Amino acid sequence: MGTVKLHAVVKEDIDNEIEDFREFFKGDIHLDEKKEFYGPHERVGGFSQLMSFKMMGTYRKIQLAGNTKGEGWVMGGVLVIGPGEQGILYEHIEAKVAERCDIDKVMEAVQKISQ
Repeated sequence: MGTVKLHAVVKEDIDNEIEDFREFFKGDIHLDEKKEFYGPHERVGGFSQLMSFKMMGTYRKIQLAGNTKGEGWVMGGVLVIGPGEQGILYEHIEAKVAERCDIDKVMEAVQKISQ
């Protein structure tokens, strides 16, 4: 398997958020303040999702350092995109706050790039 280039699309840069994120993400980071990459229908998590027992339990477990600035409601996703005609090989669109993608499926898609 060859090299796979990583990209992140973020919607805001408050204080030093993007620079701070570079500690965890080594790929290219693109700022999309107009949220054009997020599609015509912005997916937004609700307060009830954040206050669910599952979410509170998850938060207690991870306790990551970081900031709590910004609106924090727009949900994201993961795309694995192959070159040219390959197009999208894997897509995970967050349906609930903090929903994680299936890493095994991501890796399967990565292995299909330019096969």
